[in-house]
Amino acid sequence: MTDIVANDAVIALIQVVMINLVLSGDNAVVIGLAAAGLPGKQRTRTIAIGILTATALRIAGASVATQLLQVFGLLRGLPSNNA
Repeated sequence: MTDIVANDAVIALIQVVMINLVLSGDNAVVIGLAAAGLPGKQRTRTIAIGILTATALRIAGASVATQLLQVFGLLRGLPSNNA
């Protein structure tokens, strides 16, 4: 039984890491496009602000998701007709 839980946890962790990699790549492209036409100092500042904002929003979203997962009954599926 412990192996099943550990395997599920590892699979969930891999999925979260893959989603974060995709979102990070997407953020990098958008920040790069926004900063591409700016002069040097503004470009550096824009990239820094973009990275900090994306990080803050990701942390805020993860915090909200964590709080939602603690709501009793939220993870339960629809009632089963087999009962």
